[in-house]
Amino acid sequence: MLDERLSLAAALYEPCEWGADIGTDHAFLPCHLLRMGTCQHMIAADVSEKALARARENLTRQRLIDRAEVVLADGLDAVTLRCGCISVMGMGGELMGRILRKGQERLQDAVLVLGAHTELHLVREAIRDVGYHIVQERLCRAAGRFYVFWRAEEGPADMPTEEVRYGRLLWQEDPTLLREYAAWRRRVLQDRERGLLAATIRDDEAIHEVQADIAWYTTKLEELTC
Repeated sequence: MLDERLSLAAALYEPCEWGADIGTDHAFLPCHLLRMGTCQHMIAADVSEKALARARENLTRQRLIDRAEVVLADGLDAVTLRCGCISVMGMGGELMGRILRKGQERLQDAVLVLGAHTELHLVREAIRDVGYHIVQERLCRAAGRFYVFWRAEEGPADMPTEEVRYGRLLWQEDPTLLREYAAWRRRVLQDRERGLLAATIRDDEAIHEVQADIAWYTTKLEELTC
């Protein structure tokens, strides 16, 4: 059974003949998509041989291995055939951005399902830079923390600076969950601010950036509380 995070990723997936899951780890998501018939075949890829051993074991146990390719590869290098949907999850925004830019030619108009742990604005920048646009931006909570997921499709779209930084479609989610998310983000940023202010070497640019983020989330929290 999938947790809230993987359940949301599965809900965003585009039904297709071939899908690809980059950073698959245990291959829980590919197993679910194959069982449900969302994808007829899956590429399950990771840079870790240990992770792929677990993925292969799970696919074999569920009798799905004949519909999957388990691939040891760096990022989108694993996508060697045209896929209808590609998921990239379980990593920071900086790494995800590099993966998307480096492997841009391998996307071939596939729908993207993306979920980063940190630096969400860097993912939005990368989506824009590879000629895609966000059609869904969804929020969930799993194991005590929040996760943001995107469904992106081919085709450029204007994305103002504030939208890159904080999102737009995200703030159309359930108000109760958004209030909790905004308060959580502000606490995380306040902790970072305290660390920056206590550092031996002062980084004024980083301090200014985090303080601007705190102010934005404070305003958003007030709007959501009204």
